[in-house]
Amino acid sequence: MSGKISDNLGTASGLVKSATDAPDSGSSDPTVTTNPSAAGDRFINTTSGELFVCIDATAGENKWTGQLGTDVAPIVWYGGRGVWAGGATPSNTDAIEYIAIGTTGDASDFGDIITAQKMSGNGPSSGSRALFAGGAGYPVFTNVIQYITFASLGDAADFGDTIGSVYNFTGVSNGTRGIWSGGAGSPVAVYVDVIQYVTIATTGNGADFGDLLIPLSGHTSCSSETRGVFAGGNGNAPAGYQNVIQYVTMASAADSTDFGDLLDANGSSPGGCASAAGRGVFGGGYTAPVSVNVIQYIAIGTTGNSTDFGDLTQLRNGTAANSNGTRGVWGAGTNAADSALYDILDYVTIGTTGNASDFGDLTSTRKETSSSAGD
Repeated sequence: MSGKISDNLGTASGLVKSATDAPDSGSSDPTVTTNPSAAGDRFINTTSGELFVCIDATAGENKWTGQLGTDVAPIVWYGGRGVWAGGATPSNTDAIEYIAIGTTGDASDFGDIITAQKMSGNGPSSGSRALFAGGAGYPVFTNVIQYITFASLGDAADFGDTIGSVYNFTGVSNGTRGIWSGGAGSPVAVYVDVIQYVTIATTGNGADFGDLLIPLSGHTSCSSETRGVFAGGNGNAPAGYQNVIQYVTMASAADSTDFGDLLDANGSSPGGCASAAGRGVFGGGYTAPVSVNVIQYIAIGTTGNSTDFGDLTQLRNGTAANSNGTRGVWGAGTNAADSALYDILDYVTIGTTGNASDFGDLTSTRKETSSSAGD
């Protein structure tokens, strides 16, 4: 022996080395919420014998790869390409346009929806496909569901039909199911409480999911991997504009449940989106008798009232938002004070709080458009 501990690395040196940490284990595969201490940690499924290695240790969004080819990763309902479809310019438009959410700059042409019409609300996304449903080409409402593939620029294609012809409703997604709630039926003054869903990867008609707390039109929405949230809206007279936030668990068809309240009663299409970490944000809208620029937020995985986040750059309702999981972008809208239409794009970093910043412009001014995001 040398007498110097650092030089004695063999078994005869007398140095006792700590044993390698054993992998965690369980009777099933790890999940995105099986939170290891670091990337590179291992997990054994004691039933199948497959060994998994964590390749991304983001808490609640972990990614695992298995030696037998099994991959475990979060379901994605957002993405890097944001789109807006349809709207009023003030005449109805069929234009779809897009941005790269992670940058700033003006929007570019993507393609066209099937017919020129007002859309409104969020379009559910699987991360690769977006759905847009219903709409109004006054005085005719539509029941058409249509879809685009984010990676390929082009026109929307027919997907199926909604339950009833409705307009001014909004959607959520868990990456697998697309779910829409409420809306204005025909005649315009009649709002509905129907929640309906489709499987985004296939084509087909909407099926009944449950009911909202009350019939609503002009509300907004956001979602996490498990929970869809609907906020605000306008109820049938005498209910009027609402401050109620409500939610559904998207894997289980059922009526919505009370979540909490917005800062104020808010309707006429505010824009909503969410971060991958589970923060939902709502921006703009209409608090009678004025358009507002307030952004507010919630933690989707809990329940409770919303909290002030900051302000959009303009007072506006009739706007729509999308997210890449980190950044939220609002586009389009109108100001009730003078009926001005906007082409403005604003953005925030959802994980922080503060006022929105200018992103760029849409290709034209518009209101009552539908928005989604994916790759």
